[in-house]
Amino acid sequence: MTVSHVFAALAAGLALCASTTARAGDLEVFHYWDLAGDARAIAFLKATLTQEGDTWRDFAVAGGGTGMALTLLKSRVAAGNPPTAAQMKAPAIAAWAQAGHLANLDDIARAGQWDKVLPEAISARMKYNGHYVAVPVDLHRNNWLWINARVLKASRAKAPTTWDEFFRTAEAMKRAGFIAVAHGEQPWEDLRLFENVVIGLAGADFYRKALVQLDTAALSSPAMERALATFRRIKSYTGRSTYQNDWIQASAMLTSGKAGMQFMGDWNKPVLMEARKTSDFEFECLPVPGATDAFVFDVDSFVMFKVQGEAKLGAQRHLAAALLRPDIQERFNLYKGALPVRSDVDLGRYDRCATASRAAFQQAARSGVLVPSINMAQPPPVEDAMRAFISDFWRDDRVTAATTIARLKALAASR
Repeated sequence: MTVSHVFAALAAGLALCASTTARAGDLEVFHYWDLAGDARAIAFLKATLTQEGDTWRDFAVAGGGTGMALTLLKSRVAAGNPPTAAQMKAPAIAAWAQAGHLANLDDIARAGQWDKVLPEAISARMKYNGHYVAVPVDLHRNNWLWINARVLKASRAKAPTTWDEFFRTAEAMKRAGFIAVAHGEQPWEDLRLFENVVIGLAGADFYRKALVQLDTAALSSPAMERALATFRRIKSYTGRSTYQNDWIQASAMLTSGKAGMQFMGDWNKPVLMEARKTSDFEFECLPVPGATDAFVFDVDSFVMFKVQGEAKLGAQRHLAAALLRPDIQERFNLYKGALPVRSDVDLGRYDRCATASRAAFQQAARSGVLVPSINMAQPPPVEDAMRAFISDFWRDDRVTAATTIARLKALAASR
């Protein structure tokens, strides 16, 4: 289902109200949410802003905010015709702010008490030189393991909490005729899976040194060698001989009962919840083996470009404030599968996985085991290179751990 189709359904009941509301101004929003809960979340936001008086045009792209999409965005900004707002990960925010393209949002942040309601680990990433230039909208936990409860029972296996238990469970599922691990085989999924192996096998301190700081001693350590070996071992349980499935198709393998487990962030949850409506599918959500206490976080955010004209400025300020309104935060993230990024939004309408996730986030922050996903820690060129190296190792058994480590160390040295 496309964003436009979802929006049409959501907006139908709002059209009369919107038609009688004075237009505050035009919004043009760069984003790449076009699947599953992402599509429903952005459609809800679009419908809400439209109902409240703005017009909204999608500057929507497929496949993420890199490649040709990023080139087009850069050309628009260079030509003096930027969109109102753009979806962006934290490492890219500073570069746009340093170039002088982003609007200062401090007055909106003060009015909304952002410093009070946002976790410091997130608010700090929305600032440049101490000033807000971006708005966070969600909080994802990356280190989840999703399990088909019926496959687990049919395999006479147990939900794993350690890597030894994981491989015993995977073997039991394989013997019972199931694919043990659903994996979509897109390069970004390979990198996310590798993150999960590192955090679960070696812990938060090593994860931070190796994948956030790119410390060469950590990268060349026995712990990294073990992580790569474990990562490759998982591949034998995916049952894949081609590399064409995306994460949605992998999730369908889990919900249909063809596969037993899936490593994926909680943006996967809307797909699983939808499957429960039409089948006997039931699932368990567990932290990645060995990472019960750690929390790998991922946050989506929007930057606001400098725009001209009162109508555009009014609409932009409306959008920036609305993104963190409690009512919008609650519904947006119910669609998204994420936690509200505001720490004060009640989770009464959320499920047990979300409740567990918030508790884990808060405890991880207190315990020093809260760590960012690679795409929250590395600038896009570095992330792109890491993705390529890890995916190459996953796909080609001729690529050795030593070669992959050498590539990562060379990347670290070149920064």
